[in-house]
Amino acid sequence: MTTTGNNAHAAIVEEFQRMDANGDGIVDLADFLRAPRKLLATLDIPEDAPKAQALMRANETQWASFLSLGDADGDGALTSDEYVTTRTSPEFRSPNRPGKGEVCQSLFAVLDGDDDGTINQAEFLRAADFLCMPAAEASTYFATLDSDSDGQLSDKEFLKAVKRFYTS
Repeated sequence: MTTTGNNAHAAIVEEFQRMDANGDGIVDLADFLRAPRKLLATLDIPEDAPKAQALMRANETQWASFLSLGDADGDGALTSDEYVTTRTSPEFRSPNRPGKGEVCQSLFAVLDGDDDGTINQAEFLRAADFLCMPAAEASTYFATLDSDSDGQLSDKEFLKAVKRFYTS
């Protein structure tokens, strides 16, 4: 494996370790849904709100897709090796992967707190902790993502950010 390949593998293993909330060596549905639940709590959005329900449904669909790609033993959970296999598979990168577009759209809607169809810097920074970024780094990242420098992320700019996050 190349140095770049080793770095990508290491980053995916780190991602797995962050997701394995209880440190039991597997990521299951509860672990997988912890991040969107944490984001909803951070943003003070009740889980029964329509935006929250859409985000949770999209993540559940994505989880089912993850299992179909990498759950070799069929136990409904992913080990570190299974997770790496899932995240590095060509099917994972497919634009047609179930749940992929829905997660992006519902996440955008959740972050768009004022429902104006854009995410401004303040809305983005409210989610910085969820994104595992210090506020200063998140501000810099926001400026990079805001390709037209209008102080807001459109859905297209946001989608590019998500793609960049999962392919870097």
